Amino acid sequence: MSGWDQLRTELDLWQAEGGIATAWWRDDDAVTVTAELETILAFEQDYKVPLALAVIPALLEDALVERLVETVDTRVLQHGWSHQNHMPEGCKKQELDDVRDIGAVVADLRQGFHVLETRFGSRFLPVVVPPWNRIASDVVASLHSLGFRGLSTFNARKTAEPFEGLLQVNTHVDVIDWRGTRGFVGEDVALAMMVNHLKARRTGQVDRDEPTGILTHHLVHDDPTTKFLDNLFSMEHAALSWLRIPGVFPWQ
Repeated sequence: MSGWDQLRTELDLWQAEGGIATAWWRDDDAVTVTAELETILAFEQDYKVPLALAVIPALLEDALVERLVETVDTRVLQHGWSHQNHMPEGCKKQELDDVRDIGAVVADLRQGFHVLETRFGSRFLPVVVPPWNRIASDVVASLHSLGFRGLSTFNARKTAEPFEGLLQVNTHVDVIDWRGTRGFVGEDVALAMMVNHLKARRTGQVDRDEPTGILTHHLVHDDPTTKFLDNLFSMEHAALSWLRIPGVFPWQ
């Protein structure tokens, strides 16, 4: 059975149980307009799959602000501040760290929030996407006081609200093979990740209410990645629903 057949079988089970398999799409590292960005914006337009674009505030260029005015569903999330690693050599990369004084980390986040809110207005959602999907616990604790209402990392969430007033909605399917070729992870692997999370939700192994998140990085997409996304977003099934970002984060 192919990966696509397995996905349809899992969606059939959701449908048989009267459920809807919700999903959402996050793309990271946006700073300006590129050919790769135009490709994913075309997917959003053609297949009506809303895009949550994680933008690096310190590197933001005017061209991106101007381009997103032309889109309908694209929403902007805050991808840290400058995507700079502050961890010592030998440690996993992290920008929102516990190595620096918490005041310095908070200052970066506050500045980034101001940049994105000023430039994108209501298109900006107060959601932090930590670079490398890593964030220190004391930084998480400070997010609500800074005006943030959401947090998005990777892997199934342990709790919907890590702190009062903060909603966590993660991604679960990374289409890039970061530890290997740094190209497409492969159709079978990507589909298996999606099926596994959907099955875990359906059977109660993880939070059923957390939408299955697809994670992309448009700047490193190769042709196989693009082909896979085209096939995924164009696939139709009565039990599969791609959420608009306001549907994921209900305060918006």
